[in-house]
Amino acid sequence: MFYFKLFIKLKWLIVYWNQVLSRPLKKQPYNYQNHYEYNHPYSSYVHDIKPKRKKVKTRKKTNPIGAIFALSVLALYGYFVCPYNFKHYFEPLFLNRILNHKTNLETKDFIQPTAQYLHNSHFLGEYLLVDRAQKSKEISDIQIISEMTDTKNKLLNLAKKYPRLQPSIFVWEYSTGSGLEINSDEVFPSASIMKIPIAFELIRLVDSSANTSNPINLTDKRKFSEEFRTLGSGDLQYTKGDVLYSLDYLANIMIANSDNSATNMLLYEIGGMDGFNRAMRNLGLKVTSINEWLPDLDGTNKITAREMSKILYNIDNPNYINPKYKNILKEYLGNTRNIHLIKEKLPKDVMVLHKTGDIGTMLGDSGIVYANNGRKYIITILTKRPHNDYSARNFIQEASLLIFNDINNL
Repeated sequence: MFYFKLFIKLKWLIVYWNQVLSRPLKKQPYNYQNHYEYNHPYSSYVHDIKPKRKKVKTRKKTNPIGAIFALSVLALYGYFVCPYNFKHYFEPLFLNRILNHKTNLETKDFIQPTAQYLHNSHFLGEYLLVDRAQKSKEISDIQIISEMTDTKNKLLNLAKKYPRLQPSIFVWEYSTGSGLEINSDEVFPSASIMKIPIAFELIRLVDSSANTSNPINLTDKRKFSEEFRTLGSGDLQYTKGDVLYSLDYLANIMIANSDNSATNMLLYEIGGMDGFNRAMRNLGLKVTSINEWLPDLDGTNKITAREMSKILYNIDNPNYINPKYKNILKEYLGNTRNIHLIKEKLPKDVMVLHKTGDIGTMLGDSGIVYANNGRKYIITILTKRPHNDYSARNFIQEASLLIFNDINNL
């Protein structure tokens, strides 16, 4: 019996010693049941009982493939989903500083940060938020009381001699109200004839703002900056930049020299393309519109012979433009240097206030003619033609002389 008890005690000591060595260093909560089972020498559970261990949280290993994928998604999001922030802020502000030691962040991004999605004009690929042109009432329409049938038939016969041309003609005589139309509502590329409504809208704004708190004066000066410099007609493109020019000077060379750079400056002044188009709709003109800054060699800017004649008619409308400004506009139109279309074959002493237009697919002229016997009439002749077809010039000259002779004999 003695040896049996000794054997049991030794075995218990061995089990207990193994349990002690396998315990964690951290102090375990006291468990009375375990204490009894560990310390009772005659317990039948000595061989089966294991001490309860507290679970120790282990940190999971990072999956390198998952991490690379997550970072790639984040990078793609920053580059493609937020391209504006990356290209216009992060790249110039940080990358340029690191790589080039200089920033290239433009001032306009802070002055007009919403211009990309909140704008009313655009110029040379840039979206702009410019002052709106003042709203205007509709201008008066031209009423043809009696048709000049004989003259119209002569013009149709003349057009048959030029089968490659597509003419559009509108004529109206002041004293009798007689006139004629040939395809007058057909839409044509405007070329530089568009400078008539631009000058008209400028004068209207100057007149209508005279009694406001912020009037526009023709003596006001504007800076000729590089974004307005453009090709085509006019000499302003060859002058140095950052020079101030008065609105009066710009309007004069726009008509006299058909200066495209001056035209773009004045177009910006009246609200840009969108501002101009709104103004034309307010005037009651449905077609006249600018869709491209000059020079518009593709002919995307549109007019009709009737609408150009309607603008010329309202220059003398006392209910619309003050006579003071009306005379200034007439002076601009009287300084046109290109006299080789409707004025070419007329008597030298005949005064013509007009503006020509010439691009590859269209040649035209629109103006007011003061005849020798006191007659006064509006004439607009537009021609679509094969590219730079010289016969369009001959047709306009002959048609103008024919109309002049018939009105002179009324």
